[in-house]
Amino acid sequence: MQVALKELKKHGYDLLNLVNDYKRGDITSLDNKTLVYKNIPEGLMYLINHKHNNKITFNNKLNTFGTMIDVSRGAVFNINYIKNIIRKHALMGVNELWIYMEDIYELKKYPVFGYMRGSYSKEEIKEIVEYANLFGIEVIPAIQTLGHMEQFLRWLGQTAKYKDQSNVLLARDETTRELIYEMLKTIKEMFNTSKIHIGLDETWGFGFGTFYKKNGYVPQIDLFLEHLNIVNDMALEVGFKDVLVWSDMFFRFFSEKNSYYDTNITFNEDVISKIPKNVNLVYWDYYNKNYELVYKMLKNHLNVTEKVTFASGTWIWSRLTYDKNKTDSYIDTHIKATIDSEVKDFILTQWMDDGAYGDHETTMLGVFEASYKALTKSSKINYEVYKEINNEDYKDSVKRSLLHTTKMAQVGMLWDDPLFSVYLNSFTNNELENFDEILKEQKNLVNVYKNNDKFKYEYLISSINYYKILGRKKMLEGYFNGNIDVEDIYNKIIVNLEDLINLYRDRWYNNYKMYGLEIIHSRLYLQKGRAKEMIIISKLFNKGKINKIDGLTDEVAIFNEHLYEKHSLIAYTTKPH
Repeated sequence: MQVALKELKKHGYDLLNLVNDYKRGDITSLDNKTLVYKNIPEGLMYLINHKHNNKITFNNKLNTFGTMIDVSRGAVFNINYIKNIIRKHALMGVNELWIYMEDIYELKKYPVFGYMRGSYSKEEIKEIVEYANLFGIEVIPAIQTLGHMEQFLRWLGQTAKYKDQSNVLLARDETTRELIYEMLKTIKEMFNTSKIHIGLDETWGFGFGTFYKKNGYVPQIDLFLEHLNIVNDMALEVGFKDVLVWSDMFFRFFSEKNSYYDTNITFNEDVISKIPKNVNLVYWDYYNKNYELVYKMLKNHLNVTEKVTFASGTWIWSRLTYDKNKTDSYIDTHIKATIDSEVKDFILTQWMDDGAYGDHETTMLGVFEASYKALTKSSKINYEVYKEINNEDYKDSVKRSLLHTTKMAQVGMLWDDPLFSVYLNSFTNNELENFDEILKEQKNLVNVYKNNDKFKYEYLISSINYYKILGRKKMLEGYFNGNIDVEDIYNKIIVNLEDLINLYRDRWYNNYKMYGLEIIHSRLYLQKGRAKEMIIISKLFNKGKINKIDGLTDEVAIFNEHLYEKHSLIAYTTKPH
């Protein structure tokens, strides 16, 4: 505890002299001037609240309150930023940190593994693990040993022999087994833990690609359990004891609806007997708020094994900042169902899907609020504690999350093409009378953030999108009237995009390795280029050099229907491959 407190003081958190002594105990509490602590993070959470005269009582219901950071979607967090996360999360009671890596670690025998992806060296991982250990946080490797391997498998000249589907490894194959063994062996050398997460989620088409051509039909559940046992045996061989797997495919294999959240599924003894006793099923759920469903899903897991972890989330994926409303709509149910079912391990995931454009730092708000709900008998939070940990007023962090309160997703509008407007059209039907209400809502969002430098990122996004909507409306009006005047509007977009590019550059160079920024650059510079093109098109139209602007008045087929905001789905008229 003393080592943790001294390290915190180096970084501006002075808790050293709040009590006279520290000792381990079953429940974290203050006994006269002695802090009794169950684990170091709970002790730190107690102390920082005590400093601000906020008495908290721990409920002692969970063994693990953890978080998972995703470094596989483009943004590879640098060591200093991970240390920053560790300090802040420790002060929020987090005692376990998963690092979701896919191919973001070096395999010396496989140079193409993680090639040009910013993979961590053995020395970097050890530095992270040792630093987390100062704060009583166990760092768990979360890798993939079947699906989600598209980054590795794209180098077909060297990896075709490992491929079943485009993102799934070839099971029942000796070269694949050798690869996975090397993964597990290398990971064990890097991490100081007996636990490993081997993935196995979302293995779409598993067994029906190259595997089917080589071996013919094998029932997916049989092949899946066979592969699980092979990987588990290798994990035990290299020194791991507890092996975690995402549980979704177990349910999908048996669901007539191909649904993970199918509560009618029961597992027969034959299946249960083939799941190794040391395997922990991780139930991930970010989409269900119905308590009865969530509780039954947990009970279904517990009918298979006593080793169950609930993975909820602090929503940052497909978002530009943390989405408090989305998280709040699920988190209470998830925590209550976990505690009521007597599951002891609870994790908050922070996925960085679609290029890691979301500001990860904003997720601190979600972890902070969840920590009180999951760990204490009272969910009352202290705003001064929040400010000390995160160096930002609580109300300002909440305001950042207002970016997600509009009908349209801001990220969908940001990636949308200004001419073809696949995303915008799904809200306006490309009809002029539908623009004013959307423009009003967007203008209100701009006003939330304007004239305040601390919200420059949010202001730029909301402002760019306001002018994109306005520009689209003016293009339509001018087209029908025979003269398009949009140069000023699109020049404002261009200026704001340049500022946004600079903000992303600063974030990347401060918090991440350089890999992945080119993805963000390609998207934002594309938007700059397309804004310039709108000016060119309007001038050509006004001069009579073109008399028809393709796409501008096309009939809309997708209206009042949810479009997933992934860049590749809405930024182009043809999905790139």
